[in-house]
Amino acid sequence: MLVSLNRLLPIRAIGPGICLIGRDRFSLIMEATPVNFSLRSLGDQDRLIHGYTAFLNGLHFPVELLVRSDVLRLDDYLGDLKSREEEIEPALRPSLGDYIDFIQEAVSVHHLLRRRFFVILPWQGSDSRSRPLRRGEVLWQEAEQELFRRRDIITQGLRPLGIRLRMFSSEETFKFFYASLGGGQPLPPGVNWAWD
Repeated sequence: MLVSLNRLLPIRAIGPGICLIGRDRFSLIMEATPVNFSLRSLGDQDRLIHGYTAFLNGLHFPVELLVRSDVLRLDDYLGDLKSREEEIEPALRPSLGDYIDFIQEAVSVHHLLRRRFFVILPWQGSDSRSRPLRRGEVLWQEAEQELFRRRDIITQGLRPLGIRLRMFSSEETFKFFYASLGGGQPLPPGVNWAWD
């Protein structure tokens, strides 16, 4: 699995905030906290649409927007609730049992999905070397500087619309790629995602 994954997306290095794909392609991945558009008034919806349109038209570099729907797994949450049953007031315990039964029934009838929104900023350098780069080398520093500049532009452009962005750590970046390409399978044991 990892061999075919590496052919599809040859990740060479994952550092704090960015990753190196191939010899000279870099990406920065951020998760966006969306606004609930349907709960807004018509005036607010129009303002959001016009603001987002102006934001996109003002960009002078490529941006990838990704929406991923993951099946929501509530086993851990429900187990945690059951384990805390003794801490709850005795009069409320029957309500907790009803709530847990309701959630289990809802999950069995409907697959609950969690939508996550991502902003991916790519950057292509020009490098003719055939070996992977390390963080201290010039191209990595140049990519980091340019991608962080672009991140700041995106963050400032989306803030007035109520959209907040969170940059991924090295581990979150690795898990993002693996979950995107690995079909939601758990990480294989012994995988080292950390920066050398």
